Amino acid sequence: MKKKKLWLIPVVILIVLAVVLAIFHQAVYLVFRNLTVGKLDLDESVDNWTGGTVYKQVQYADVSPTDYVDLYLPDGVENPPLYVIIHGGGFVSGDSYTRQAQFMYRYFRDRGYACASVNYRLAQEAAFPAGVEDCKAAIRFLRAHSAEYGYNADRIAVFGESAGGYLAAMCAFTNDDEFNDLPFIGQEELGNVSAKVDVLVDYYGVMEWGIAKDLPAIGLPQFIYNIANSWLSKDEMEGFSSFESYWLRQEVSSMTDSELAVSDPYTYLNENVTPDCGLSVWMVHGDCDITVPCPQSDRLYEKLDRILPAGDLVFHRVPDMGHASDPLYKEEELEQIKAFLDERMR
Repeated sequence: MKKKKLWLIPVVILIVLAVVLAIFHQAVYLVFRNLTVGKLDLDESVDNWTGGTVYKQVQYADVSPTDYVDLYLPDGVENPPLYVIIHGGGFVSGDSYTRQAQFMYRYFRDRGYACASVNYRLAQEAAFPAGVEDCKAAIRFLRAHSAEYGYNADRIAVFGESAGGYLAAMCAFTNDDEFNDLPFIGQEELGNVSAKVDVLVDYYGVMEWGIAKDLPAIGLPQFIYNIANSWLSKDEMEGFSSFESYWLRQEVSSMTDSELAVSDPYTYLNENVTPDCGLSVWMVHGDCDITVPCPQSDRLYEKLDRILPAGDLVFHRVPDMGHASDPLYKEEELEQIKAFLDERMR
């Protein structure tokens, strides 16, 4: 009799699975899309560029050996426009050679842009505002040394992805009285210069602390978010509960509004971004992102859309794409970004 009832086991399992799928169907869809997204060809082991001159690990500040840029100058282009690339990695990983940075600078250096891929101090070395100060020092260094290297830094475009999107936005939204205390190399002889950014290219940037608040909006339970982002352990973050808290060296949940405001891009957007400020913004975010949920970019777009003139703001909300998905860097997307930059940089 007991043997005859064994058939009930797979039936019960199927019922349980069906219930789980019914309850978490949106989360299952999000995870599936992240796991099955296609890959683009990119040999990250070599970068033997023959289309111009490369200056590797040019130090822009002497506070840390990690403060350097890799500069790519294309042959046959007189005074090329400057495109600054800021990598992501949750403020705790990555460097000037990350996969996403390479997608961006490889495309643009081959099409007439001087590209500077920025390395900066990660959270393990120095907490906020170190990374912001580093990136702004890099921009000032690049502007001050433009004649030496031979590119046009009258106008500067900045790209950032994920945590780099936050840093790029902070560079674009802040003024020269904010986060400019770190001297760049050559500042004593050349004098201080502006860190002004003219075009921001933001890929799925972290724009608000407390990412978990957006999980219900995309149908993602906290436990699945934790599993998907478990590459970063509490031990690596010195006991902090999230990369955001580690970067700020204080639990986000315990911070007051005034404490949060110091590191909040919206604080500086509200102060400095106006219809006549000259800033243009291109945004890209996959709607299946389970690391930095897309509502972060939705709200930023809504805010900027009320400020910037028509044509100076573009948002590509890309269906079925996850965080840092390769297809976000397809030639068709980068070609559109180039057209946007060409119109505003030359």
